[in-house]
Amino acid sequence: MNDLSPNAKRLFNFIKDEYGKRIISGQMDTSWTTNAKMDMISRVYSDTGKYSALKGFDLMQLPYNQKPFNGGMEQIEEAIEWWEGKNNGVYLLPENPDLHGIVTFCWHWRVGGAKAFYTDKTDFRVPWNNTEKKLDTKSAAYKTITEDLDKAASLLNILKEKDIPVLWRPLHEAAGGWFWWGAPISEDQEERGSSSDRYAALWEFMYDYFTNEKKLNNLIWVWSAEDSGWYPDPSTVDITGVDLYTMNYKSLKDEYERAVSMSPSRDRVTALCENDRLPDPDECKKENMMWSWFMTWNDMRFTPGETHKDNFWTGEYHNPQARKEKVYNHPLVITLDKLPDLTNYRIS
Repeated sequence: MNDLSPNAKRLFNFIKDEYGKRIISGQMDTSWTTNAKMDMISRVYSDTGKYSALKGFDLMQLPYNQKPFNGGMEQIEEAIEWWEGKNNGVYLLPENPDLHGIVTFCWHWRVGGAKAFYTDKTDFRVPWNNTEKKLDTKSAAYKTITEDLDKAASLLNILKEKDIPVLWRPLHEAAGGWFWWGAPISEDQEERGSSSDRYAALWEFMYDYFTNEKKLNNLIWVWSAEDSGWYPDPSTVDITGVDLYTMNYKSLKDEYERAVSMSPSRDRVTALCENDRLPDPDECKKENMMWSWFMTWNDMRFTPGETHKDNFWTGEYHNPQARKEKVYNHPLVITLDKLPDLTNYRIS
């Protein structure tokens, strides 16, 4: 594991100290529109009287320089605000000036400025040297990848300069095959290198590039490819996790055990990195499946309070009001007001 920055060490220590005891609450932002137009944090507060401790951001808008997204800067600015305990320029808990919200980023990677990241919407694939069984560093695709990584690193470096720690979750859900970084290949896998081989090589390259080349020591690396066969070099993974939507699993307990077992040594903190239905804290405690955090996905509908399958928080489709209130006001759940000062937490 990399030598973390001071505040990244503090955050990671806090996460490890709480793991198995309490669950950190999280809510995904809407990177496809602005916080002013779709404020997920305010929606959570309106329904529960609490703010999530963790807010999820996305570098999805990285290729585009037009306003309001500004090549991903809009999300970086929101992340800085969140770390400062603010939302839309307002301190959420002004009586606690030492409050710092936890930041996590994923990346729906529209490679090379493309509009799509889905496998069936782009022809881009991980560049692979079949003879040497490694990334094809002489290809145009490799050059494109490094150019994109430079852009992402520049954005993440803004947070590093402020010692804002980031739970960094790139290349997610690869085993599903629906994103280009996990795209199935038609060639014989043994001879041509499997999709998981290519994925692991890309993950390890990104880790080395960001950690050693770009010196981004504020990143805590979160892996959520959902299949142990896709697990990269363990030294490049700090936390394991899964993304779970109700239609895709029968037993939350089974999924928790599967997530824990992703790490060969089974010793990683394990998180519910995306969810539709909020996990029941009582059930989690009873079944010994205390996720480090959950992160409910965002809404897609602008109408306040609308019940719709595309609203993962708002309305009654995925999370009835009673469930929201129970989870966010449960003693086993960490909300924003229950966080310590993460700039003064233990560093060793």
